[in-house]
Amino acid sequence: MIYQFRKLALSGEKVLGEKHRIMKKSFNTEMYVDGKKLPLNNFVQETIGNIMAGFCKSLKGLDMAPELIEVRIKRVEKPTDVDAHLYP
Repeated sequence: MIYQFRKLALSGEKVLGEKHRIMKKSFNTEMYVDGKKLPLNNFVQETIGNIMAGFCKSLKGLDMAPELIEVRIKRVEKPTDVDAHLYP
């Protein structure tokens, strides 16, 4: 790994550091908790985006991958037992 790092540095290519990785970014992901935007690095943005896009692809009624996914999660006052297969 050190050899590759030095080779890139000598070639003039952009080098961030030995522990940094270049990745292809496909999603711009934002997360808000109680109205406060949380900082997400590129890896976390990509991970959340891929998880949600994959989840959406498995749902019935979607013919293609969505351009925009919005999810709102609100804690209920008192948790209750429900049938997991019924729609609320």
